[in-house]
Amino acid sequence: MPKRRILPDVEELHRLFRYDRETGKLYWKISTSNKIKVGDEAGSPHPQGYVCVMIQSKSYYVHRIIYKMFHKVEPPTYIDHINKIKSDNRLENLREIGHGHNVRRSMNGKGVYVEAGRKKKYSAKVKFNGKQHRIGRFYTYEEARQKVVDFEKENGVIRD
Repeated sequence: MPKRRILPDVEELHRLFRYDRETGKLYWKISTSNKIKVGDEAGSPHPQGYVCVMIQSKSYYVHRIIYKMFHKVEPPTYIDHINKIKSDNRLENLREIGHGHNVRRSMNGKGVYVEAGRKKKYSAKVKFNGKQHRIGRFYTYEEARQKVVDFEKENGVIRD
């Protein structure tokens, strides 16, 4: 996971990227390497579901870049994706939250993981009796979460 490091300044971010408010995606305004073309979508999925982008050989979360581009300040420690979809970087889906709220939000969705780049992108998994049980992949967060709840009830899993 990339560390929370100081981002390039706002002017540099606007020089590098164009932001699409409807999709929450960043697009390159300039070519920074042979692999990047003007207009290409910036970033790639991180294993934890976030989208990351490389700037001068350093990795940054796209949601933190977007926050800085529009709030014009360094992002806070915790930025929440309101709908819990870590790849949904629309500005209206991002908000600052405190540590306690962040911990509670991450626990509420326990067992559901986003697998970016897949058609069925919500994966339901439960660790039970020392084993990881893969329940399946689903099109919606709600469906995956319900399958986790059902599995836990059927197997007597108790959450702390």
